[in-house]
Amino acid sequence: MKRISFVLFIFALMIGSAWADKIAEPAFLPVSPEVMAQGGSFTAVANGYNSLFYNPAGFADEDGDLTLLSTSLWAYMNPAAVKDIVNNIDSGDMGSIAGAVGNQITGGGLGVGTSVGLGLVTGGLGIGSALVIDSALYSGSNILDLSADFHATLGLVAGYALKLNLLGLDWKIGADLRPMYRVHAPIKNEQAIGILNQLLTGDVESAFTSILSDQNAYAGLGVGIDLGTMVELGPLVASLSVRDLFGTSFAYESVPFDSIMESLAAGSEISGEPVDDEFVIPMNVSAGVAFHPDLGSLSWLIDPTVHADIQDIVGVISNGRSPWTLIHIGAEAKILKLFSARAGFNQGYITAGAGAHLLFLDINAAVFTRELGKRIGDQPNSGLTVEVALRF
Repeated sequence: MKRISFVLFIFALMIGSAWADKIAEPAFLPVSPEVMAQGGSFTAVANGYNSLFYNPAGFADEDGDLTLLSTSLWAYMNPAAVKDIVNNIDSGDMGSIAGAVGNQITGGGLGVGTSVGLGLVTGGLGIGSALVIDSALYSGSNILDLSADFHATLGLVAGYALKLNLLGLDWKIGADLRPMYRVHAPIKNEQAIGILNQLLTGDVESAFTSILSDQNAYAGLGVGIDLGTMVELGPLVASLSVRDLFGTSFAYESVPFDSIMESLAAGSEISGEPVDDEFVIPMNVSAGVAFHPDLGSLSWLIDPTVHADIQDIVGVISNGRSPWTLIHIGAEAKILKLFSARAGFNQGYITAGAGAHLLFLDINAAVFTRELGKRIGDQPNSGLTVEVALRF
């Protein structure tokens, strides 16, 4: 065991050093309420639409689905801070509003995002598409150090998973290919402060106009490869997922943001200046286990599953992050096959949520906190996320 750990440590350092001179891009990942409610753990229980983003081995799961439309909306903000801001809006106390917003930004950051997607996962086939848009305002301890990021990614996912019996065990082994087109606009300090001022005065339209004006963005293609496996032993499942195998590079060009929007609207080619820096989604290696007991005749009433992940093993080791940031634990209890109660432990923080499946309508919601810093408590980022989907 010590030898295996040592080999993994050396491998992580080698991969980390290979990416040391590259700029890390965020993964192509909707903020799913089903997953976030369960502490971000999903590697060993990946199934249906969400398996397109977590583990392609889940394409072979018996509980596949057809998602005609999934729409998610999320906000990065502590729910308690939302209540304070709403109360201060009612009282018209702009100073308190600015203070609450500033505390949120210097804490875990403030942002919003959305995703729209569709997918078919059945009989080993996984195919789908999603548009994921995410934005965040963040700074260090001083609000004047404010900066911001905006990402919009259109991705296609196509893959297949096989069921095999090896060494007396049932295996699912899957892979997928993921071409993506991404627009990434890093927003500099002065402009970010201007956007924040406009938001605080309620001028949302001007804030978005500011993002579009006088702002260069990166735009380009990237193609990711994902691998995954699950092995079943009765009610136990062990799994391994490798996302963005060896890192996914984007062939970015630098283009004025408004030109990108005009070209996309007109369906014309986007052309700009080549970017010297290399932007890469780092490889994410995650391992998970799950326990799904068979309650027999009681399963129609309650059907529980508990599971745990160790995520981003290479990234945590190579970046010197605390081992606690590896840990994700989740649980789900399906009730009457219509409702779901979910809870989890995400990098040291409690998460919770619920869902309902009413004929073809899925509604899911979650509150969560995740750690963006190197150690638990450095930069906790709280939020809430909601999904409404037409799913069969």
